[in-house]
Amino acid sequence: MINTEAIEIISDTMGVKGHIVTADIKELTRAWEEPLRDAKFADPRLAFYVLKTVAKAYMRGRNLRMGNAQGLRRHERKEAMRMRTMIRYASGESMFSCLHGTGVISLEAFALALSSYADIADEASEVLQEGQNDERW
Repeated sequence: MINTEAIEIISDTMGVKGHIVTADIKELTRAWEEPLRDAKFADPRLAFYVLKTVAKAYMRGRNLRMGNAQGLRRHERKEAMRMRTMIRYASGESMFSCLHGTGVISLEAFALALSSYADIADEASEVLQEGQNDERW
């Protein structure tokens, strides 16, 4: 189940109707799971990188300008909200067995699985923290 409050926040920040955002989150989460299933191994780092890429590609597809460092920083919060929503949706759906195999059974479990890898733990923590800093989450 997708958090309706999160959908409203994303919808407002993107200027897209809520039912479209809901459908997009479901489709993006499946797009996230697809390469992980094909990889035939479970690695939380791979899951994080693919998640970040899918979220960023979606934002670019919605015409958010992110061609330089300033543009990337300007939209970090939106990226974090999208990633958080996708993780929450994936963790609630039993059909994402590959993601469950990488430790995606909750947002906290995903962050914990990533924390064992020093090279991206800081990046993951920073991106996911951006989403938690929003008082409406």
